[in-house]
This record gives sequence, structure tokens and C-alpha cells, in this order.
Amino acid sequence: MLQRIQSQISGKLVLALFFAANLVYLTMLTYSIPMLLKYSGGLPIFDMSPLGYSYEEAMALLTALGEEGRNAYASIQLPLDILYPLLFALCYFALLQWLIRLGELSNRFCLYLSIIPIFVCVFDYAENICIWLMIQAFPTISENLVLTSSFFTLLKSVSTMIYFIGLILVVVFLISRRIIRLVAAKAS
Repeated sequence: MLQRIQSQISGKLVLALFFAANLVYLTMLTYSIPMLLKYSGGLPIFDMSPLGYSYEEAMALLTALGEEGRNAYASIQLPLDILYPLLFALCYFALLQWLIRLGELSNRFCLYLSIIPIFVCVFDYAENICIWLMIQAFPTISENLVLTSSFFTLLKSVSTMIYFIGLILVVVFLISRRIIRLVAAKAS
């Protein structure tokens, strides 16, 4: 089945997905996140806390945001963050599948690595649901909800980091193998 998916993935598709995902991400980085940082007085928002957050930190953020900031989080940041995880998963799954086909890689490491963006997407959606629930429940938020949200934030961050480290290793391997083949061809 993966071979069939790989055969449908082209460099143009990867580029289009990369552009779409990063356009949404750029919008968050340049518009919604700075806006929320203004509302919060500089306190990092949940999405910018890769190591998670405590109940006290969550309450401080939601209090500092105020009603207008919480509304902006729910009506601007979260809708953008509904698009981004899906685009991220599609883009980075497709990128690795394309590299696997292009580089004629067949080891399980690459195949397992390529599904990590799907987990990142699931963790990001779970985090977003928890953030929405916290905004809706404010000021009476359960500590368990904050811990759950923080856990999904941490899972998302760790999964993303593992994926990108793995992607870098795959790219370095492919470049190294290409250089070795070129040198060997010249030596023959």
C-alpha cells in the first residue's frame, strides 16, 4: 500500500503541500501569535510552550489574555491551528515518502519515521481541543484538563523533534550516498 502511495507523490505535490503548510504557519507566526502575545503581556501561549505548562502557568496566561484575548485565541489562533496540523502531516509524510522513493530506501526506520507527522497532527488536535475547553471553562478549569493539555503539547513537541532529527539524518544519508557514488564513478 505504501508503494502505491509513494507512486502518487511527486516533487510538485510535496512543494505545494510545503507551501500551503508553511503559509498557514507563517500566518500564525506573523499575525495570530504576536496578537495573542500582546493580549497576554508577553506570556507565551500554549502553542509556544514545547515543554508543557503547569496549572498555574495556564491560569496566568488565560487571566492575562482577558476576555478579548481568549476570544481571539478561540476564534483566530485555533481555527488556523485546525488547518496547520493536517497540512503539516500531509506535507511531511509526503516529503519522506517521496525521499524514500527517490532515494530507493527500504528500511523500516524511514517508513516508521514517515508516519510520525500523523501522530504530531493527532497530538496537536488533542492539544487544541484541550485549549478550547480551557478557554470555555475559564475561570473554573480543572487541573486534570491542564495536565492533559500540557501532556499533548509535550507529545507534539517531542514527536516533531524526533521527526525532524530523523529527516535530517535521511537527507544527510542520501547526500552522502550520492557523493560516494559520484566519487566511485569518477574513480572507475
